[in-house]
Amino acid sequence: MNVNLPQTITPALGGLPPVSAVFTGRDREIGELLRVLEPEAAQTAQASLVAGLAGIGKTELVVQTARRALQKQAWFPGGVLFVDMFGYDPERRLPPEQALDSLLRALSVPPQNIPPGLQDRSRLYRSALAALAGAGNRILVVLDNVSTADQARPLLPTDGLTAAVLTSRDTLDLGARLFELDAVDETSAIDMLDRAVREARGPGDTRVQDSPDDAAAIARSCGDLPLALRIAAALLADSPARPLSSLVQDLAAEHLRLNRLHRRERAVRSAFDLSYGRLDPLHARLFRLLSLNVGPDISTDAATRLAAIDRYEAEELLQDLARAHLIEPGGTWGRWRLHDLVRLYADETGKIHTGADDREAARRRLYDYYIIMASAASYADLPSLVFEEPFFPPRISGVRFTSGEEARAWLESERPNLVAAVTAPKRWDLPGRSAALAWVLGPYLGNRWHLDDLVTVTERVLVASHDPNWSRVSIARVLATLGRELEHHEHEKRGLLACAFKAEARALTIFREHHDRRHEAWALFNFSRTLHADCQLHKASEALAQAAAIFREVGDQEGVDAACSRRHRLYLNG
Repeated sequence: MNVNLPQTITPALGGLPPVSAVFTGRDREIGELLRVLEPEAAQTAQASLVAGLAGIGKTELVVQTARRALQKQAWFPGGVLFVDMFGYDPERRLPPEQALDSLLRALSVPPQNIPPGLQDRSRLYRSALAALAGAGNRILVVLDNVSTADQARPLLPTDGLTAAVLTSRDTLDLGARLFELDAVDETSAIDMLDRAVREARGPGDTRVQDSPDDAAAIARSCGDLPLALRIAAALLADSPARPLSSLVQDLAAEHLRLNRLHRRERAVRSAFDLSYGRLDPLHARLFRLLSLNVGPDISTDAATRLAAIDRYEAEELLQDLARAHLIEPGGTWGRWRLHDLVRLYADETGKIHTGADDREAARRRLYDYYIIMASAASYADLPSLVFEEPFFPPRISGVRFTSGEEARAWLESERPNLVAAVTAPKRWDLPGRSAALAWVLGPYLGNRWHLDDLVTVTERVLVASHDPNWSRVSIARVLATLGRELEHHEHEKRGLLACAFKAEARALTIFREHHDRRHEAWALFNFSRTLHADCQLHKASEALAQAAAIFREVGDQEGVDAACSRRHRLYLNG
């Protein structure tokens, strides 16, 4: 095809959106992208794709990079072509043939010479770019907000010289060099908040600098998401007398946070709506259910149980959600996480579909999975652990680990989720299941020296022991187990004894209230150790004497022997 080009090419620099004065925290990403765009770089991919969550700052990153690239005169003397494809807005989505018409006009192709069909337009467009590059007028093509590979493919140059950069919320199958964008770090988030407020109200507005703790709290509530930070800054700019502490309070309630991160035409929820609205029912259901896991991430196996689907199907769905950047791959393969604001969105959306998703049944399945696996792993990891008291959690059959190392690896990877499932806010509690999970988790936390987690779990169970929805006797058995673990490690970390004392005293009280004499005796037996560790030898001896008397009463000779033997040793040591 012969292409007649104008004598001079006017760079399409005016087509770039203006850069933001509050942009910060992306020097590394810009540097990596610039290295791909420089003329001497080996063109190993057809284009570069910047992908990430809605509101993460993809467009701004690319615009900032394009501006810097254009300042290097030898890189893109032909300028830049920028087009917003509106791929996630069903009312404004730009078909590729319409985008090509605009791009060809920007390349000074007379309208009467622009063919009507997609293929012919694409062929002319690519030929024009190749001719310009060959004539020393290399152009940078920027395709913003692309939603599908089909929307972008006809617009990609093929001459090997012209550079193209795309942004998308999805990881598109285009053979492009992929740059996945994460949230900015907290320091950059605070800087962005400060710059945005000063841009709106002038350099004299020092509210962010004057309240660093509140600024950090706002950044965390925004999940360090640039869109949310800009909205927060705009809310502060609207009222120059408003202290940051006021906004911190507004954003503190999770169930209201997405509503409050809204200002005029900007809203975090609206940005997420566009991505969520493209999901089919299977993907949408799993996305909603993932918010039920209160820990920092979730494994493929746990997601499989949560959604009650085949593991292969779960893995496929999770990978698709990751490509759509509604979830993110975790630190290791087979683990997945949600951005904090996306989790809130998924939870709110899930509550609308509570009946259809049967969220209560899904939560029970997830807790059952954690209980069964934690029980099997604890026994496999600690095979030599023997407890003479009836407080050690029973072994749950059905799952086997091939080795102690495999079991320990599972426990270590799932520990944050297991602890979170026990200590989650009240609205997540499942009476009985949370207690059972705390029970099987206690010995592992103690024997593997996760003592801070052990205290956290114990304190949560202590609070739950006053909740009428929980089985009091079951709770007492859990507290007795946790108390023993705490007392056992007092010599390794000071301060555990007070928590152990509260746990065992509460367990003893519950057993007495329910006239559970045998468990009362064993609780006294345990309590004597804590009293001994606290140097209350006389009270420890009295507790053992009471335990021995109750053991005789219920006909437990083994208990009598254990209590008397320990009391004798206590007497000798005292």
